[in-house]
Amino acid sequence: MSVEILDGATIVNFMEDEEAFNLQICDRFAHLDSDHDGRLSYGEMLKELQCLRVFETHFGVDVETDPDELVRVYDSLFVQFDHDLDGTVDLEEFKSETKLMMLAMANGMGFLPVQMVLEEDSFLKKATEWESAKLAA
Repeated sequence: MSVEILDGATIVNFMEDEEAFNLQICDRFAHLDSDHDGRLSYGEMLKELQCLRVFETHFGVDVETDPDELVRVYDSLFVQFDHDLDGTVDLEEFKSETKLMMLAMANGMGFLPVQMVLEEDSFLKKATEWESAKLAA
């Protein structure tokens, strides 16, 4: 984990660079697709869903959550990704839903910089790294 400063523009600009965004999507999808069948099962997606950290934390420390509530939330999130409801998520579904979630985050953040603790492999971390590289160039 690292502490980064970002705003909604960081996310939007990263997604607008289709080459960089698609590369990260494809890399993440391949990493999650442990059986290499080109589709993500619920089990393969679960770790990614858990990384979304949809539950409240207190200064980065998770609060205990009802296990039944966790199952309902992760089931619901998986259905968001599984557009055709076939029980798996293909690359296009993964890309489309990830883009929608990132846009929602950008809209929620606005354009005032905020300091966030980011997981090293997260899309937000990749967006900040992309922005830093663009600024350094």
